[in-house]
Amino acid sequence: MNIDIVKLVIYILVYSFFGWIMESVIKTVVQRKFVNSGFLHGPFCPIYGFGAAIMLIFLYSFKERVILLFIIAFFVLSVWEYIVGWMLEKIFKTKYWDYSNYKINLHGRVCLINSIFWGFLGVVFIKFIHPFIEQKVEIIPNNMLLYIVVVLLFVVIVDLIISIIKVLNIKTKLEKINQLGDTIKEKLEELKHIANNAQINNNEHIQEVIEELKYKQTKIKRKLLKQTNRLKKAFPTMRSETIEKINDYVNQKIENIKKDRSK
Repeated sequence: MNIDIVKLVIYILVYSFFGWIMESVIKTVVQRKFVNSGFLHGPFCPIYGFGAAIMLIFLYSFKERVILLFIIAFFVLSVWEYIVGWMLEKIFKTKYWDYSNYKINLHGRVCLINSIFWGFLGVVFIKFIHPFIEQKVEIIPNNMLLYIVVVLLFVVIVDLIISIIKVLNIKTKLEKINQLGDTIKEKLEELKHIANNAQINNNEHIQEVIEELKYKQTKIKRKLLKQTNRLKKAFPTMRSETIEKINDYVNQKIENIKKDRSK
């Protein structure tokens, strides 16, 4: 299929948006509250956009051969999902989806049920969805289409950069929280020593320092919990050693609150 680069990019963006809608609706229904699905903060899931581009490149010539179209979509999109899952694990040390609980799966990155879904989606996409979208895109003048692509691409790239930085900073923030905790412990020990020596002025100064450290620590914790909660909602089966540490920390805090209330 011959597609110029501008139209290919607009298709990637359009199907990234449709993929975001599909995943967000499904997860919102399952979790019974709104879920902003996907890695990005904006309404785009690039894995679907690039998956659509792969289908256009590899599947369009089989448009009239439905069974073969299903089989090729089954394998091509499963390979794509596996590659994306593997790349995310290597880059971010996080397993964003995990199909290990399914009977037939490959390293938890792909599973038979999803692959069958990809097969059907490939058929529906090539036979019905794309012809409709292609017809609408053809109506838009080329100059306007280029402008739309430039603007949307800029927005998505900025979102991608911000999202990557935030994810990479999760571990840094957790380390900062632990460092502040150690500093607070040191200051509390210093406070005990000063109290024993009746140094009132120094006592007040160190108490102020401790309060300031606790405020900084709480501020970082809130930002971190907000970020990790969003990721957990978007990727319910996500596994990450760093995020598990954060969850353990939160659970410990909840247990401490319950103990304090029961006294």
